[in-house]
Amino acid sequence: MKKTLVGLFLVSTMGLASCGNAQTKAETNQNTEQAQVINKDIDVEKFASLVDEGNGLLLDVRTDGEFAAGHLKGATQIDYNGADFEGKIAELDKTKPVYVYCRSGARSGQAAKIMKEMGFSEVYNLEGGIMAWERAGKPVEK
Repeated sequence: MKKTLVGLFLVSTMGLASCGNAQTKAETNQNTEQAQVINKDIDVEKFASLVDEGNGLLLDVRTDGEFAAGHLKGATQIDYNGADFEGKIAELDKTKPVYVYCRSGARSGQAAKIMKEMGFSEVYNLEGGIMAWERAGKPVEK
């Protein structure tokens, strides 16, 4: 009887240990996946450098009127306040870097958070928005 109890104890202890290891591996995999997601606020110079590489999407999340008044060359515009914002964002390629900006960085920061939640792998938000871009003497087209 004593041997049976000791045997049961050992088996259940090993079972718990292996379950714990499986959970740890799953948590490690999840943490690794999260570590691969890039969602950063970056300054004008770094933003310009990444946009110049040309391997991502430049996204303006301002209104139609703001966009018409002046935007970064090559930008795609999707109004953050538009009723269909998330639907349009969902249609974008989540594997390509996205360089997002607005007027001051607030709306684009919120847009970046939404994109992160939607599974985008790389999102870069322009700190200070187009106002910082213009203060740095960077070109804007109309």
